[in-house]
Amino acid sequence: MIRSHRLTETVLSAGGLFVLVSGAALINDEVRSHVMNMFSGDRATELATIAAPAHRAATAVLSTFGDVKAAPSSVVAFGLGAVVLFVLMFRT
Repeated sequence: MIRSHRLTETVLSAGGLFVLVSGAALINDEVRSHVMNMFSGDRATELATIAAPAHRAATAVLSTFGDVKAAPSSVVAFGLGAVVLFVLMFRT
């Protein structure tokens, strides 16, 4: 049972990633060229191109979480409530 659950989660995650990348490739020519280079060109260059912005985004998120520690608890509670409502809005 656990093994099939993990397999289902893996397949759903891979499918979701595929749909997301396919949609981005349909909309943007630059994304399309990067995806085509991943399959037919130099994979190492493309992965390096993707890794730099991902590192900057992760740094920004971590610095934001560092600022949250200094914020008053009421502001943090309001922000968490807003995130929960945002997620619930898209689930329904």
